[in-house]
Amino acid sequence: MAAKQPVMIKGQLDGISITLDEVVDFEVLKENLRKKVARGKQFFEGANSSVSFKGRELSEGEEQNLIDIILEETSLDVTFVKGEGFSAPSNPSANSLPKISTQAPPGISYKESNTAYYRGGLRSGQSIKFDGSVVIMGDVNPGSEIVAGGNVVVLGALKGMAHAGAHGDNTCHISALDLRPTQVRIGDIISYVPAPPKGKKADISPAYAYIKDGQVFVAPL
Repeated sequence: MAAKQPVMIKGQLDGISITLDEVVDFEVLKENLRKKVARGKQFFEGANSSVSFKGRELSEGEEQNLIDIILEETSLDVTFVKGEGFSAPSNPSANSLPKISTQAPPGISYKESNTAYYRGGLRSGQSIKFDGSVVIMGDVNPGSEIVAGGNVVVLGALKGMAHAGAHGDNTCHISALDLRPTQVRIGDIISYVPAPPKGKKADISPAYAYIKDGQVFVAPL
């Protein structure tokens, strides 16, 4: 029986999947990954893709080490790093789902869309792009971005760039427990949230951004 490989790389429709041995020393994993990506440069050449790590829990530092190796050895443009916490809808048949009421309270608009969930924070240089709505269970830090065809919901601090309604839907919204983005886009409208005056702490409270009369407004949740 062939020995189990410390690192296995597979191409998928939505990116590249890297399966890591859960018990091998991390330095061995790094060296094995470096050799594999160096040998398979043509596989990565000019690609613009997401990378997912499976089979092993990684700290943020370890994950970054592995991404740095890929960037050093290939010309791959890593658009998004997917850990075990990311899940996108599998689009099951509507007949398999229980029926729910679509009646919304007065003044609240109802919209149905697929939703992708990501557990964890986004660091500078990372991005999530999805046709439906996106829910982030963590912080979105400066230098990172979320682009969603539907709404953007951040269960943490939003300090990066967020674009809701990316296909031109101005009825979408962006909400966060701490809404301090570098830039917000809803549909075709772009706005900047001003930083608090120097020496004054930011007002941290749940809020959402939405479009009204062609302008972006921010309101408390």
